[in-house]
Amino acid sequence: MYQLAKTYERNGRRSNNFIFTLFTAILIFALFLTMVSGFYKRAEEDAYEMLHIQTKQIKDDLVLQLNSDRENLVTMANFASKLYSDGESYDLMFDSFKPIGLISNIGILNPDNTFVTKKGSVDLSGKISFEEEAAREEYISGRVQDLTQGEIQIIRSAVPVKSGDEIVGILYGVIRLDVIGNKYINMAKELDAQLFVYDKETGKFVIDTLNDIPGELSNFKDRDYNDNYSYEDFLNLDKGYSSFKSILTGEDLYVHYSTIEDFGWGLMLARYETQVFEETHKIAYNLIIVFIIMLLITMVYLELVLMGEKNRTKLNSESSAIRKLLLEINQQHESINSALKRIKEFSNARSAFFADTDGEDYSYIKPSLATKRLVGDDRKYLLGELFRYAANIYTNNLSVGVMQIVPNRHLKKTNPELHGFLTKHGIKDISFAILADKNNHVGILGTINPAKSSNALNLVEEVAVCFSIALYNKNHLNRTELAATTDSLTGALNRVAYKKDILVFDEEKPKEFSCIYIDVNELHIRNNKYGHAAGDEMLIYIANSLKEVFFRHRIYRMGGDEFLVFAKNVPQDIIKQNIETFLEQLRPKDYHVAIGISFRSQNTNCEEMVREAEIRMYEAKSKYYQNKEQTAVSEDTEKVYSQLKTGIREVDVMISVLKDHYNGIYRVSLDTDNAHRILMPAYLGYKEDEEQFSRLLKKYINDLVHPDSHRAVTNFLNYDAIKQQLYEGKIPSITYKKSNGEAVVLSIYNLAESNDNVNDTLWVFGRE
Repeated sequence: MYQLAKTYERNGRRSNNFIFTLFTAILIFALFLTMVSGFYKRAEEDAYEMLHIQTKQIKDDLVLQLNSDRENLVTMANFASKLYSDGESYDLMFDSFKPIGLISNIGILNPDNTFVTKKGSVDLSGKISFEEEAAREEYISGRVQDLTQGEIQIIRSAVPVKSGDEIVGILYGVIRLDVIGNKYINMAKELDAQLFVYDKETGKFVIDTLNDIPGELSNFKDRDYNDNYSYEDFLNLDKGYSSFKSILTGEDLYVHYSTIEDFGWGLMLARYETQVFEETHKIAYNLIIVFIIMLLITMVYLELVLMGEKNRTKLNSESSAIRKLLLEINQQHESINSALKRIKEFSNARSAFFADTDGEDYSYIKPSLATKRLVGDDRKYLLGELFRYAANIYTNNLSVGVMQIVPNRHLKKTNPELHGFLTKHGIKDISFAILADKNNHVGILGTINPAKSSNALNLVEEVAVCFSIALYNKNHLNRTELAATTDSLTGALNRVAYKKDILVFDEEKPKEFSCIYIDVNELHIRNNKYGHAAGDEMLIYIANSLKEVFFRHRIYRMGGDEFLVFAKNVPQDIIKQNIETFLEQLRPKDYHVAIGISFRSQNTNCEEMVREAEIRMYEAKSKYYQNKEQTAVSEDTEKVYSQLKTGIREVDVMISVLKDHYNGIYRVSLDTDNAHRILMPAYLGYKEDEEQFSRLLKKYINDLVHPDSHRAVTNFLNYDAIKQQLYEGKIPSITYKKSNGEAVVLSIYNLAESNDNVNDTLWVFGRE
């Protein structure tokens, strides 16, 4: 019965192999068909393109030849005109004529319809009309009958012979069909194509490479045209492509046609399907051979490796599940035990364990064998022996090795104590991975008594590094993250936390979102007067006050004397109340701050809100210093010194700080075009008192802005467009480059409380 079951299992695997092989073959064949289809499509496109190019070559050559012949006829017509004026006959011209170009003979039609040639005169009355011919001036006919030689068909090139303004004769140049045909038939043969030239008015072929006697365009009327093509295209369109079945070979004929405008002729160049796809057929044949070989190799390969791949897939699935457990180690305290349980079950072992030289020690044993768990001195001894074996592995970088210990003769000879220990505790196999690094940190992940050592070794090797890293992260993550995101002086969050949080807030888009920018006033003066310890005390007190007032909100120390608060889901009036509470807490200490606020009903861009709040903070800071006494004496009797305290010096301090953030800040009236600098030195480099702001900006653009950004920055000279954006509550902004490569962000803010008045604006040139 067992043997029968195994037979069914093998047959099932073979059936699966066959299905998988068949699927693979179908997939490869589909890929083959796609490739071949692409080759044929490309060959067809190339054929049309080549026909187009070659058609133009033949057309250009034919037009050049016909125009050259016409110029020769014009020269001869002028000679005939002189002979006529001198009262001489045309014999001198006929005697001196020799075939030239495509013209094999000439003759002159007189007003009395007599046709004069070198051989004599012929009366063509009733066959041709001199008046009608004279009215046509210069022309080249299509295929017409030779009026002097019966059934012979020719091409006539006609040029009038004039005496003054009067036409006294028509000079004809005769182009024989065999002459023009031989020249261009040979050209078509060199191109491996079929050439047809026809009179568009009559449809008669002038050149026909398929037939000895030229046919007509109507011969193609009843052909089987491919999709989107028809016979009417030849009649109605000046140029294009066509394709139809050949009645001679039954294969497709690919055609490009064009009009020879000056002569009323049409030209067609065609190539048979076998000619178009000759190279593609060879490629397809070779691909078939390659496909068959690949199919045979695939079948053999799948039969050999499918079973191994199944085991590998199972191993990958199990290792992925274990890694997922270990990634959740900070949220799930049972992750280590769960991971060890999966290792034990995958390898069908008695137990699985992990230990390292940092003191980590975990194990999971089959519940029914719990009494065989190694504890106390027994476990300490076994781990000591395993670490001793692992110590033989030396690496300069993090590395994993695998080892297997079994109580065999070699172990009994080399380590009889360990051999006896293993035998005593019923341990037949310890398969484990060793994780070592250059700092002599060693971790061991292994199994005891696995059903198949190779499976156990493969799995523990896959996940050993993950075990070690997970435990390290678990022990050190909280401490490391706290140190990395916290300001050491004030305990507030630092800029690292700020950078992470703005990404979260921008994605979360919280409602009723506030940004509060706080700058400590007079910190520099306090440091100079009382020492840095007093300044640190001031910063700590302000930070603690912010934590108390804005409890559960994100508070950051952005720089030496700058703090930032992000508050979400708090109405604007509550934010204002909190700020008043915060300021009340500072008054007993005589600490002063400048505050700027930006509020959104729903956050859309944190950095934009920070810029707004920062600008408003600087406005508040400016007002603070402007309202202080310009000169005052502050005495300290204990240290017996006096210090002159000036608002101007404090502004200088502010300017030195602002230089790190902004290149220039201007208050601009859009009505008067007047501007005033705020705190910052002249950024545009001109005397603002002598120029209107728009003129200054134009000079700045021409002199300092990179040419690629000229047009974009010039748009900001359109005050009406800026007003419209401000009316809509928007903040006009642009990022551009200066000629020196420096990136600048220009933003414009409305200084009025309402969007109804947008004339008073703040222009901020900030560093990106």
